[in-house]
Amino acid sequence: VAFIDNEIAPAGINTLILRVDFNYAYESRPELRDKNPLTKEQVKKLVAVCKKNQIQLIPQVNLLGHQSWASTLNKLLAVYPEFDETPHVEIPEKYEWPNDDGLYCKSYCPIHPGVHDVVFDLIDEIVEVFEANAFHAGMDEVFYLADEKCPRCMGKDPAQLFAGEVTKISDHLNKNEAKLWIWGDRLIDATT
Repeated sequence: VAFIDNEIAPAGINTLILRVDFNYAYESRPELRDKNPLTKEQVKKLVAVCKKNQIQLIPQVNLLGHQSWASTLNKLLAVYPEFDETPHVEIPEKYEWPNDDGLYCKSYCPIHPGVHDVVFDLIDEIVEVFEANAFHAGMDEVFYLADEKCPRCMGKDPAQLFAGEVTKISDHLNKNEAKLWIWGDRLIDATT
């Protein structure tokens, strides 16, 4: 709050994307809270200082990709391993790049029948508590998609799967008059 008040606002910054992921005390999905999460009261302090300084605060939860990092499986796949696009790829005890599996970070399967029940609960709660009119879903560095061993995705076009997930999340947000933001790297190199 002090950093926003004393540094960001005086610098003339009018938009702040805050990566929340699982560092919030979710009420809809308490099983997805990381250790020492932000409380609703803490978020409301951030919202208030941003409003006071006319800064648009956009919460981010990494969706689709970035469901692991290095040797750590992120909360969504740790709690719901059935959503993993590549359950056959083990998270190494000691992460090194490059590696035999081509593991950079894991993704969830965008057409798993239960994934959006969970993801939409997270989105709705975060958008509400942050009083946000935009939500950042990350969706960058998605390298596992249409995996040849995924029983739902194998043989499908990864571009279609990616576009379908972007559309599904955007349509859901539009119901609450919120806009979707994503990183653009997957939109730049069509061959990858």
